[in-house]
Amino acid sequence: MEPWFAKSIVATVSIVPAFIAIPFFKFKFGIDPLVFLIWYFGAIAISIAAFWGLSGRVDELVPTPPVLLAIIAIGVVFGTLANGSLFQAVGIAPNPGLPPVIYASSSIIVFFLSAFLATTLPSLFRPVSVELSRVAGIFLVLAGLYLLAGGKIGNPLRMFA
Repeated sequence: MEPWFAKSIVATVSIVPAFIAIPFFKFKFGIDPLVFLIWYFGAIAISIAAFWGLSGRVDELVPTPPVLLAIIAIGVVFGTLANGSLFQAVGIAPNPGLPPVIYASSSIIVFFLSAFLATTLPSLFRPVSVELSRVAGIFLVLAGLYLLAGGKIGNPLRMFA
């Protein structure tokens, strides 16, 4: 098994308790999903920084100021919008599994955008694999997630009627 695939499976299994905990803490203790998000990501940041430090790589923890500012800017803008919206959606959805299904559809955008950027800006982005079998796999997974989320297969022309 390739390392990226194994880590993806670990990430998938490990995120489940957080998605289950969001509506639990909201229902049982009245904790707003954004409050949960703050403490959840705070704990993650502290834990990973501690692990990084214990592994003797503390000097790599803070990148150069321009790179650090760019990372912070991406987090402030996109991380806040993505995770804030996702955690709120999980807290109010009829089933906490539905918002992550929709969120997972971002993979298709990332897949094709990565290929486009690697082709058009090869000095900034490393080459990526865009095999037809992987494209088909992504669409099959997304179709399955759509069906799991309650989507129905019907007449596709009906939506235009």
